[in-house]
Amino acid sequence: MRIEESRKTAATPAAIWNLIRDPAAIGELSERISVRPLDGDAEFGARSRYRVLLDFGAAPVGSNVEVVEYVPERELAWTSITGVDHRFRLRLRAAADGSATNLTLRFGYTSPGVLGSLADLAAFRSVQSILREAIGNLVARAESDARPAG
Repeated sequence: MRIEESRKTAATPAAIWNLIRDPAAIGELSERISVRPLDGDAEFGARSRYRVLLDFGAAPVGSNVEVVEYVPERELAWTSITGVDHRFRLRLRAAADGSATNLTLRFGYTSPGVLGSLADLAAFRSVQSILREAIGNLVARAESDARPAG
C-alpha cells in the first residue's frame, strides 16, 4: 500500500526542519504515532534507529526503523528493519519563487501473504487519516512558529 500526502505552506524549509530534525518529534504530531529512539540513542541523522508504532485499532502496530536519508531542510526517510515492512519519506522543497514550501509525505507498507494484503486494505483509511493529521499538524505548527509575536 502506498499513501502520499502533499501540502503547501508559507513556512520556510528551515522552520519545518526545526520541528522534525529529530525523527522522534514526528511522534508529537499525532496522538496515534509513537517514535522513540532505540537503545536510548539520542543522536539523530542517517543510520539512527527508532521504534515506530501506529495506533489505529486494538493494538499498536509498528517496527524498528533506520534513518536512510537525512538531508537538513530537504529530506528525511527511514525504512523498517524489523516488524511491519514500511518506508517513510518526508520531502521539503522551496517553491520556485521562495514564497512557500511544498511538503510531500510518502508512506508505503506491506504485510506478508494474502491475509496481510487484506489487513492492509482494511487499515488503509486509518493509516491515511493518521498521516493526514500528522502533516496537517506539522504545517500548522510551522506556520504558527513563523508568525511574528503580536
